[in-house]
Amino acid sequence: MVCTNRLFRQIIILVVALSCFFPLHAEAMWTMVPDETLYPPMIADSDYPRFVLEFPLYIEQSIDTLQESSILSAREIMKFGGVQSLFRLSFDARQETAAEVSAGAGLTTMFDTFEDALENIGWEGTGFLTVDLRVKDFLSFRFGFHHLSSHVGDEYLARYEVLDLPVDDQADLLVGSTYGMDYVRDSLYGGLSFQISPSFRFAGEVRYSMNMLRYMLRYNDFPWQTSISIEYRESEKGEGNWKWYSGVHVSMYQESSWFPSTTFQLGRALSQKDSNREFRVGLEYYYGRVQIASFNHTQTRISWQEVKRESHMAVGAWYDL
Repeated sequence: MVCTNRLFRQIIILVVALSCFFPLHAEAMWTMVPDETLYPPMIADSDYPRFVLEFPLYIEQSIDTLQESSILSAREIMKFGGVQSLFRLSFDARQETAAEVSAGAGLTTMFDTFEDALENIGWEGTGFLTVDLRVKDFLSFRFGFHHLSSHVGDEYLARYEVLDLPVDDQADLLVGSTYGMDYVRDSLYGGLSFQISPSFRFAGEVRYSMNMLRYMLRYNDFPWQTSISIEYRESEKGEGNWKWYSGVHVSMYQESSWFPSTTFQLGRALSQKDSNREFRVGLEYYYGRVQIASFNHTQTRISWQEVKRESHMAVGAWYDL
């Protein structure tokens, strides 16, 4: 609670400092709860809070799902969440230069509902509170605090008969394999969004895990993570038209020796003008480390060869608030 209160105070101070830094003309204005954020969501970022229903078919898997045949595995991924701008300070009449406070929260769940009645594999919650700054129509920045809490599912643990054991990060599930039952990152967060053209956008983010709580100490040996995203959207043809889109997102963690976990999406999008609201349907390909972070728990920095990696093809629907 002390850390949270301190964070709120720091963000308020930053907003006030920004308002003092930029010259305030008569056109400057405050906007409460604007429809769109200054920092657009990244299409293929699987950690971004949004509503998702996805059915991946795994070509390569590292999570043992107790299946007799491990060649292919079908799972179900559901996500719930969204991002909202809380208040915004615009510095000119065109509102090109502006600063705002935004918040986001989401829940990711992974199920194995199609195979051997092994249902909840894992889940994780994510959230952030940031100050977003747009200096030009094509250039935005994001600074703030990000939280990730990842856990192996209760039903998964029950299948391995480990629920009666002490719940710690050393619980052996099968043949010496160790999955972290609690994986938490509380990070400082920075991002950049650059609209290269009306159709192409580049974004990059970096996070640094802070030494906040006792159970976080082990992760401070590998505090850094980063990601980049390149996106294409079909040129605007008016509101209410389905448009083609594609996106590539690459995330890398220091603990996994910067192994590039890559997501590619292709599909059709229906968006609302002057809003972040967008509904997308399409195909996804993923190759990288296990998407539920707790299955990547490690006490030592691992090499690329040691990364528990998976790959899948999926059909899905994504909705950004």
